[in-house]
Amino acid sequence: MSDKVELPISCIVKGIQWSLYTFQFKTPDGEFCGYFHAISDEHAAAMLGEMKETAELKGRMVEAGL
Repeated sequence: MSDKVELPISCIVKGIQWSLYTFQFKTPDGEFCGYFHAISDEHAAAMLGEMKETAELKGRMVEAGL
């Protein structure tokens, strides 16, 4: 089983470059971070705002092909 998830720093989707952004959050268990791709700083800020309002836990990530 792999112990890491590798993400591209950027990728092209339909001719548009999406760059990797990070975010941090704090809980009683500590400080954590996550990642997502966006097309600009403004887009990343808007996406983070939308995530704050609409995020839902969908489940644990598992390695494909097991």
